[in-house]
Amino acid sequence: MIRLCQSDSAFTIQQYYDALQAQGIGCLIRNQFISGAAGDLPIQDTQPELWLMDKDDLTMAKKVLNELSSDSDEGEWVCSSCNEPQESAFHLCWQCQQPRNSA
Repeated sequence: MIRLCQSDSAFTIQQYYDALQAQGIGCLIRNQFISGAAGDLPIQDTQPELWLMDKDDLTMAKKVLNELSSDSDEGEWVCSSCNEPQESAFHLCWQCQQPRNSA
């Protein structure tokens, strides 16, 4: 296992986890439920972390996360499946669950 990233935002880590799982990249979230210990433990020990199960997936995982970051900068988009307008933060259509860049 290898640590891919750490964030003070559980939402961000979950979003990264979901994107990697959708690409078939095995990963897990550590420190997901430890925020209640903040103050008793150093802050860096309570932040959620994303770990890859296989270090050979590191290059592909970084590519997926870079694409995810660049997608959020593109602005609003329209689902190609149901034509529902979406805000830039969404990578799945809220109505039909279709991924952002699928045809």
